[in-house]
Amino acid sequence: MKRMTRSVAHAAAILSMIGMGAFAESSAQIVVDSDLRNAHWGTVFTNAVDLAWDWGAQATKARLEITGMDGTTFTTNFTKTVSNYLWQAFVSDAPATEDVYDLTLRLSTASDEAVETLTSRLAVVHGAFGATAVNAIPNSPAWIKVTENVVIPYNASFSETAADALAAQLVIAKQGGAVQTNVFAEVAGYYGWKIKRGSWGYGTFDLTLTFPGIPNIWSAELTRPIDGLIFEVR
Repeated sequence: MKRMTRSVAHAAAILSMIGMGAFAESSAQIVVDSDLRNAHWGTVFTNAVDLAWDWGAQATKARLEITGMDGTTFTTNFTKTVSNYLWQAFVSDAPATEDVYDLTLRLSTASDEAVETLTSRLAVVHGAFGATAVNAIPNSPAWIKVTENVVIPYNASFSETAADALAAQLVIAKQGGAVQTNVFAEVAGYYGWKIKRGSWGYGTFDLTLTFPGIPNIWSAELTRPIDGLIFEVR
């Protein structure tokens, strides 16, 4: 009787496992971008971005700072009971303007001793939220005219010869004025060019994108006209 009881229990366990397997379902497939050099990792695809981090052994406090390219800044603080934060990048379902945000998370001890600083750069671009308007007119003024802050993408995949690039460089030169050289450790990402309410002023600008050690050069000439109306008297 004792032996039979064990057999029944064993059979019941097997049937239970079979039953569980019969009702199990595979999760939905998702696309995983395994290319760590891809600009997808720095692109925002939703208006609510879940930021998550690992505290480590020493940190007990954290301070998050998010700064847009126009200078807007948001800051908030956390204790070790929180390991993620849902950041609302913009209010509507799709962004009204493009922007590049620098995120900085500073981890510290209870006595305010710095433990670690985590950084990230995320870009909000129209193309990540459905179809965008395409200007197919090569000589259209829209290609050379700039009036607002600009999100400039760069990616070594623009050319097969740049596949082994280790860095990127963007030079912005105002004709007859200032020259700014931006060097990026990443070979794919976004740069926020703050031309409005900045120190660049108005005029014509030459932009050059290169990947050090790679012969390819991407260049563009953009013009920022003076705001308002201009009257010419003859």
